[in-house]
Amino acid sequence: MTRDDREERDDPALVHMARYSGHGLTFALSMVLFLLAGWWADGRLGTSPLLTLIGAFVGAGAGFYSMLQHLILIPRERERAEREAREAEQAPKPSSGDGEGSGGRGGGRP
Repeated sequence: MTRDDREERDDPALVHMARYSGHGLTFALSMVLFLLAGWWADGRLGTSPLLTLIGAFVGAGAGFYSMLQHLILIPRERERAEREAREAEQAPKPSSGDGEGSGGRGGGRP
């Protein structure tokens, strides 16, 4: 059973809620982990609050990029690939008996 089959069988609202909650948690955890890493480095180096702020911004950027990729870029790419596959299925296929000898492209030998 593929992932898409399971999603169709399950409650769509619950599936979407779980997916988006996961993306929100990824964003929050990446921000918190980088913030804590910056806070730890500030304590070791005595540069408070510089590295804490840098860590928070880097974590927020990483979380945002992850959400952007999973919510916009990957679905867009999947949709494009599905559209191209549908167009390839619907496109008329060249017949092999057209007398051209090169698949109907006119580039064969005379």
